Amino acid sequence: MSSSLKDLRRLFIADLSEAGVDNPDLDVDLILSHFMGVDRSWIHCHGEFSVEGVTLDSMKAAVLRRKDREPLHYILGSCPFWGKSLSVRSGSLIPRPETEFLVEAALRDFNGGTFVDWGTGSGCIACAILSDRPEAFCIAVDSEASAIEVAYGNLQREGVLNRCLLWHCSTPESIPLASGTVDLVVSNPPYIPSEDVPSLMPEVSRYEPRSALDGGPDGLDPYRMLLPWAERVLRPGGLLWVEFGGTDQVRSLTEMTPSGLSLLDMRDDLSGVPRLMGWRRV
Repeated sequence: MSSSLKDLRRLFIADLSEAGVDNPDLDVDLILSHFMGVDRSWIHCHGEFSVEGVTLDSMKAAVLRRKDREPLHYILGSCPFWGKSLSVRSGSLIPRPETEFLVEAALRDFNGGTFVDWGTGSGCIACAILSDRPEAFCIAVDSEASAIEVAYGNLQREGVLNRCLLWHCSTPESIPLASGTVDLVVSNPPYIPSEDVPSLMPEVSRYEPRSALDGGPDGLDPYRMLLPWAERVLRPGGLLWVEFGGTDQVRSLTEMTPSGLSLLDMRDDLSGVPRLMGWRRV
């Protein structure tokens, strides 16, 4: 049995609205576009088009998953980041737009050399920096084997895998690096306090890997490992850039800064919330 595109769109939007999904119109358009292989304008100009068969079944299944609040990017299997379309799936954090600011900050004074992407997830940061800096070499680290697998695929598709070593471990000290050998450390670590994770929107709390979200009781456990390690492995003049959880964490991050790191800059996200902090190895 077939259905017109216009009727399907109306029905799917109603389903997602009932489930409390933000921007149901956009999500439905993206689902329809993905499975039909057309752009959004085509969807809106061909309302009487008849949809049937496998395409119809696939779209219905996708809408049911989204109705259950599964993230749209997991359903579609990809996410835009830094002008690229990166593969994502359950087990790796979905790249956020604000993390592009982290890439931008890291690139400002980094023209090449060795950098470490701590908590690489989908490999989005590594892919972006390696693509923009042909003379760079990356060590991309994650504690989750599933994330390493996703990052491997993205690095390979972007043509930069030959300049990246993927390392599976849970502490930075497990990376065999000598002191003073790294030009840049960049990280978007888990920084949400443990007790706040269950109250996040369902797309995040129920589907994204807790290991990429939960930063311990105050959200700062990863930085307690990362800052002293970065002080050791960064060469003089080397840079450390991290994303963090906002105003409540600024003072603590400042106080835990080792003597060998000098605070370079702090930047806000689009909402005006402090989100990035950078240091230089003295």
